[in-house]
Amino acid sequence: MGRLCDECIERLSGDGDPSEKFWKLDKRIRSDKRNPGVQLQMTRTNFIYNIIALINNDAISIEALEDFSYELKETVKAFLERQTWDYSDEE
Repeated sequence: MGRLCDECIERLSGDGDPSEKFWKLDKRIRSDKRNPGVQLQMTRTNFIYNIIALINNDAISIEALEDFSYELKETVKAFLERQTWDYSDEE
């Protein structure tokens, strides 16, 4: 969130037409609202998927899970590895 706030300040502080800067920022904020790093609905069902989404969107790193259980860390790692599989070699 801090990074996003800094980017907003930078956009508003730059040169250009104030109304153009405002509407570009408005578009960016509406887009960022859908970003998992900004808003998540945390439930038991979505917990693992939310963690993976946060990692994929660089909101957290895998190191942020150090205090979680071994099983959770291994599950997250397995999901992340599966995302990087190259299926083109399979017949």
